Amino acid sequence: MKVVIIGAGIVGATTALVLAERGFDVTLLDAECEAGMGTSYANGSSITPIHAEPWNPPGTLRRLPGALFNVRSPSRIKPSALPGLVGWGREFIRQSRPDRYLQNARHCIRLAIYAKRCLVALRDRHELEYEQWTQGSMELYRSRQALEATVEFRRRLDLPGVDFQVLDRDDIVAREPTLAPVAEDFASGTWMPSHESGDARVFSAEAARVAKALGADVRYSVLVRSIRSEKGALQTVSTDRQTFQADRIILCTGTRTRELLCPIGLRVPIYPVQGYSLTVTLPRGAVAPEIPLLDAERRFVIARLGPERLRIAGLADFSGGKNRLDPRRLDGLRTSAEALVPKLAHLIRGESVECWSGLRPMTPDGPPLIGPTPIDGVWLNTGHGAMGWTQAAGSAMLLADLLMERQPAIDLRGLDAQRAFRGQRPGT
Repeated sequence: MKVVIIGAGIVGATTALVLAERGFDVTLLDAECEAGMGTSYANGSSITPIHAEPWNPPGTLRRLPGALFNVRSPSRIKPSALPGLVGWGREFIRQSRPDRYLQNARHCIRLAIYAKRCLVALRDRHELEYEQWTQGSMELYRSRQALEATVEFRRRLDLPGVDFQVLDRDDIVAREPTLAPVAEDFASGTWMPSHESGDARVFSAEAARVAKALGADVRYSVLVRSIRSEKGALQTVSTDRQTFQADRIILCTGTRTRELLCPIGLRVPIYPVQGYSLTVTLPRGAVAPEIPLLDAERRFVIARLGPERLRIAGLADFSGGKNRLDPRRLDGLRTSAEALVPKLAHLIRGESVECWSGLRPMTPDGPPLIGPTPIDGVWLNTGHGAMGWTQAAGSAMLLADLLMERQPAIDLRGLDAQRAFRGQRPGT
């Protein structure tokens, strides 16, 4: 079967690797000069299966006014983006009902737990190196009430593999001694032994390299302009270089998915949510956290990438698809990081810090869209939001099972692409 994969970010590159392993005739296309140069380039780096729930918990509507007007809020809605949020936002709020949210969280987390197993298997099979940390991560809570709500929520998930340990202040410092100066700021923490971190850009490049070694045709600097369909079936994929024919195309195109599907009559509910990161160069001998950390209240992460880099990432801006660096948001991220690791403040404010932002492809209910669309031959593996790195390997395996008409390893309910197109009639 001839398969064209569009997009060589973490999801697309991993999909290419998995399909090449299974013997598909794979062509991987990306507009950038190498893999992982889009939203995967400088993401939060954390692989967090237990923390993969959607971003619209019950009470989201009540918190919207603060998100509109507070530039220091972890989540912010720009007033100029409101018109484009009407339809998607209405569904986002509807999906925050307690029953829907719990169901969607189960879908996201069981995929993420499965994906972690798949990632480990890929890493072992191909001896992949991507500055990974594989020994767990820690969440930090400033209030006992917030911790108790999290523990109760995870208990209600009732999923195998949701394993964590509650920590007191002494436990926090014992696991990560660099937090000793700020330990009094935190009421407690949780330890997730299954969590990892690593450079998603490097993994994307490695996955594409191995896919090519297995026979995939990997092409960069190729911009896909359009998909042509006729009578509800795929015909060709047009690029700025040439036209491709395939039995299946798989869109791993993140926030660009809407642009490619709309001309063939499909409306996909993916909204671009902007996130920010800082990558700090660490001098030799710098005392920095070894363990990936999440500040649960301020919604940002800190993780080491090898001995020389520290990634600080977070925030969520509903900005209408604009991806410009906002100095005020970057300053807020710096301020939060300085409060967590004050001894690194001079580096966090230093001139050598790489500032970045990317657009996360969010669905209104939270889970990604995996599988066929109403147009025969057009498939999706997209809409992972902030969990692309966490869910990529599992999503690729599920897609491969579906293409081969095998029973997927986990239940696909709530993860299927078809749910996004109910009631739609594709055009030509």
